[in-house]
Amino acid sequence: MKEAIHSGEMEGAYVSAEFRKDADEYVAGDISIEELMTRTKRRWISKKKAASHGA
Repeated sequence: MKEAIHSGEMEGAYVSAEFRKDADEYVAGDISIEELMTRTKRRWISKKKAASHGA
């Protein structure tokens, strides 16, 4: 996971602290890949809605 995050950052992607925390939980086996994806999508949708209301 650390390599994937680093690779994304090298390509210019922003990796939030929230995602890093969730990724750590996934690696530790505390959450499933499905839960990791659900949390990520939830944040993405929330930020997208917030941005559209501010426009």
